[in-house]
Amino acid sequence: MNNFLVNNLSEIRKDFSITKKKIYLNNGSIAPMSLSTIKSITDFLFRYSEEGPDSVSISSFIENIKSELRLRISHLINCLPEEVIFTQSTTEGVNYVANGMDWKKNDGIILRGGTHEHYANYLPWLYVSHRKKIKIHELNIDQNGFFDFSDLESILAKQNRIKLISLSHALYNNGSIMPINQVGKIARENNVLLFVDAAQSVGSIKVDVKEMGCDILAFPAFKWICGPLGIGILYCNNRIKDLIRPLFVGGESATYEKNKLVLNKCPERFQAGYRNYPGIVGMETAARYLLRIGIDNIRSHHLRLSKLFKQELERIQSIKLHCVENENEKTSIVSFSSNKIDSKLIVDKLYANGIILAERNIFDKTIVRSSPHFYNSEEEIIQTCNSIKKILN
Repeated sequence: MNNFLVNNLSEIRKDFSITKKKIYLNNGSIAPMSLSTIKSITDFLFRYSEEGPDSVSISSFIENIKSELRLRISHLINCLPEEVIFTQSTTEGVNYVANGMDWKKNDGIILRGGTHEHYANYLPWLYVSHRKKIKIHELNIDQNGFFDFSDLESILAKQNRIKLISLSHALYNNGSIMPINQVGKIARENNVLLFVDAAQSVGSIKVDVKEMGCDILAFPAFKWICGPLGIGILYCNNRIKDLIRPLFVGGESATYEKNKLVLNKCPERFQAGYRNYPGIVGMETAARYLLRIGIDNIRSHHLRLSKLFKQELERIQSIKLHCVENENEKTSIVSFSSNKIDSKLIVDKLYANGIILAERNIFDKTIVRSSPHFYNSEEEIIQTCNSIKKILN
């Protein structure tokens, strides 16, 4: 394990109050906030009420914290601060793009498909395809969610109306990391936009939009960043910002000059109306917390915990793992099932013992998903595996 987390894990765990009562291994769904993040939100709310919501001091603070969050995010994903748009969630970010692009009949989108993809990165495209009469082309995928590049290149060669490829960076159900860098190269060669759902990657693994070659990327605060609900990020490369029209227009996103509506520059043109300022405050604190630990340190810790989890589960005869073998191709997520007990029952029994995992699906198979984060410990992994053994016996 890296020295930072060896030396600081006990202190970090004190900052996550859930560790006192539960073993929480469901960070891929909604992660808990640190006490530091919670305090930053409550401090803001008190100050907001005491100084006056529409006062000079609060307005100045809000402008500063928005700039600070954009700066933190630019460091997290290697982009420009002005390319950072505030949303409510990943889902809203996907919908910004799906409904904001100028689609023509018979335009095409390439997806991984709804049987193995998170609905947030499938249903918006399905919805817009019905409304705009555009075509969805689904990639063939294997049991771990990976696709063959020849399949992608074949679709691009045969279909000359493809406008966008949309992929998850890391999969929500088994943690597989998609080869986004290679896809980005193919997309650029074919003059096709690349949208990336990074809900399961930002805060968990390295995300570099320049290396990836993606044009648009969305993620929330409430997963691996350990931030609050109701705030997310949409990265939009300056090069393609004019290809997406704002879904909403208001006083903060446009002006009315000489009988003409004029959109503001990015990112303000996508920020109609007031934002979730408590959420922005919380996400800024959480992102700063994450950057202080370091993504490389988090990644090393994740790999150690997931490797331990897999090793312990492999000792249980009735357990089948549902994740890729190569550690470099997966996040901290470890998914499994048992041929003795239904996955839902395993999750329910673990919950009764104060251990929180999730029930998810891979194709038509119901599995148990564990998603440990930087504040989780090896002892928690061992205790969880011992509880699983008892349940199965």
